Amino acid sequence: MEWHVSENWAVIFDVDGTMVNNTAFHRQAWFDLCARYDIPLTHEAYHDKVHARSNDKIVPNLFGASVDTAFIRRIEIEKESLYRETFRPQMCETPGLTALLTALVEDGIPCAAASNSPVENVDFVLDGLGIRHFFPVIFCRDDVAAGKPNPELFLKTASGLNLPPDRCLVFEDSASGFAAARTAQMPYVAITCGADKTELSLAYDAVLQCADFAALTVQILSALMNGRVLN
Repeated sequence: MEWHVSENWAVIFDVDGTMVNNTAFHRQAWFDLCARYDIPLTHEAYHDKVHARSNDKIVPNLFGASVDTAFIRRIEIEKESLYRETFRPQMCETPGLTALLTALVEDGIPCAAASNSPVENVDFVLDGLGIRHFFPVIFCRDDVAAGKPNPELFLKTASGLNLPPDRCLVFEDSASGFAAARTAQMPYVAITCGADKTELSLAYDAVLQCADFAALTVQILSALMNGRVLN
C-alpha cells in the first residue's frame, strides 16, 4: 500500500475495544474458563486479578504463581478460543470504522494496527471485519518484550511507519493504552463506546474523546495533528 509523500502523519489503531466493542466477551471468557477449573471468580476478583492485565499476568493470578510458561500458554489458548467462539457470531465494527479507514487511505494517510492481544486475536478481528488491507503495518503483543502500558508497541509501530512518535495519532480505549501513548509522546483519541468509566478518567490528556468513529473525518484528525482549532 502506498501513501502520499506530502502527508507527514499517520494513525495507529488499537484493536480490542477500539475496532470492535468486545470487552464484555473477553470478560465472560475468563468467567467461563474459571468455571471449567472450579476457580471462584467474583466481579471484585476479576477487577483485581484480570482486568486490564496481559494473559501472562492473569494466569498466575488465577492459578497460582508457580505455574510455568507452558501452562500459561495452554490456558491462554483455551481462554482465547472461548472468546473467539462466543464473539464470532456477534462481531461487528465500531460504527464508522471502515468509512474512516477508507477516507484516510484515499487521502494518503497511512494506518497501522497495534494491539496488546495475541496474533490470533488480531487476525480474527482484521480478517473477520475484512479490513486487513487497510493496514500495511501491524504489530501485536507477540512482537514486543513488554506490552502496553509499556510504550514499546507504539514506538515499534511508529518506526514501521517511518514517522516520529509525535506524528502518529493513536485510537485507544483502555487505561494501559492511554498510558502507552502518553509515554510514547503520541497524541491519542479515546474511544468511549465500550470503555470503563474509571479508565476514561485516565484519558485526561486525550486530544479528543468520542463514542465511536462515525462523526470523525480526515479533516478533523488533520486539524488535531496540525494544531488547528476545531469549529
